[in-house]
Amino acid sequence: MKLLLGGVNGDYLRDIVEAAAPHTERVDAAVAYATDGALLFEWCWEHRIPLRFWGRFDDGVPVAVPILKTFLDRRSPAFACRLVRNLHAKAIWWRGYGAYVGSANLTQSAWWNNLEAGFFFTEDELADTGQGAELDRLFSEVHRHSAPLTDELFRAIEARGRVLQRRRVEDKAESQAFEANPHVPRWGGLGLVSKRSAASARAAAFIKEWNSTLQIIRNLATKVAKEANRPVWVHADAPPGAQADQFLHAHYYQRTFEGRQARYEHHFLTNRHDPEAAERDALQWWRQLKEPPTSEATTLNDWAPFVRSMLAPDRVARLTENELAEVLLRVHAVRDHARRVANRVLGLPDTRQYTIEEKTRALAAYVYRTRTAGELSVLQVLEYVLYGGPSDKLVERLWDAVTEPRFKLDHMGISAFGEIVGWALPDEFPPRNGRTSKALRSLGYDVEVHA
Repeated sequence: MKLLLGGVNGDYLRDIVEAAAPHTERVDAAVAYATDGALLFEWCWEHRIPLRFWGRFDDGVPVAVPILKTFLDRRSPAFACRLVRNLHAKAIWWRGYGAYVGSANLTQSAWWNNLEAGFFFTEDELADTGQGAELDRLFSEVHRHSAPLTDELFRAIEARGRVLQRRRVEDKAESQAFEANPHVPRWGGLGLVSKRSAASARAAAFIKEWNSTLQIIRNLATKVAKEANRPVWVHADAPPGAQADQFLHAHYYQRTFEGRQARYEHHFLTNRHDPEAAERDALQWWRQLKEPPTSEATTLNDWAPFVRSMLAPDRVARLTENELAEVLLRVHAVRDHARRVANRVLGLPDTRQYTIEEKTRALAAYVYRTRTAGELSVLQVLEYVLYGGPSDKLVERLWDAVTEPRFKLDHMGISAFGEIVGWALPDEFPPRNGRTSKALRSLGYDVEVHA
């Protein structure tokens, strides 16, 4: 984490941008005021980085007309602008690199001269603390109340801009008429939304999205598991959901990267109008593989049966610390997260570089000994999620595990639980983690990539 105070401490937002390009998969920016497109928008365009921008809509034209015109002129799905009432946030997420949350708008004065204050969090810190999920909620909420920039809306804003140029003293009646523009939905903001109702809305949105994405994976699994589509090295008895997961794993790592950068968002923009065609092409590539690209055979033929047996209803609550470690070593989302956790958090001396297996075992020990705010162990939480009620309510229990203090465990996020559920119950719930969602997006499916 870094505190950015501009001239006070010498740390500027522009320094973040200069370092972010090689690591950034997409930029999400919810920034109220924008008058200088070169600060972020042109940078994204020049580096071929997809951008989703949400700006403020009001009678003061907080997003400059030339910037809006650039979005319209380019008419690129990789360069999206939406406007929303009551937005005052300044949050920019260079996905894959980190996020800024602070006071700086996209203006020359904010980035160079003003006394601004904000924090930059690395991607690892966002994952470790769960703040990435919170930031995702901000973007989702803003998006829900926003409107896309259209020719009609642009003409209205352009006309208002001309009025403001001629006359800086606002005319009250004209201002009220502009605020009534029908092209942006009316929204009273969050001031009248109770904490409970907001939480319920988030839960409902999550459950709806998760279930719809599971169905996409289930549909895909029926195709992947067909004998005609199954590579020779995949056992016929491997669960279809597990086969779909490893198909997506291979596709993501072998077919969406350029160098070290995942370009799944670019593939999404290409394939979103015909995901089935992209899927057919990927399946043809998959079935012709004479050997696994990386660890897919081991995962399907060895790891998946082992994890499923360890998480059986009569066994999960009795796992020893070492047995839990053996399970988590076979969960890709946990392995990936473990390597990002600071050594000091896991009680490891910061004297050398540790292997992924060493970090994962240390994380397993940490999680095994940790208790939730409700004094539940990780085994009790796993048992609750997997078997604590009817299967059609499992996604609700999954939401509880990552949001409710009674169930929430440090360093066990949505990707870890989504994948664990899939290995334990592959016939009903195919594994899903962040990489699964990115692979689906690359095929053209408009699914959420949960932090």
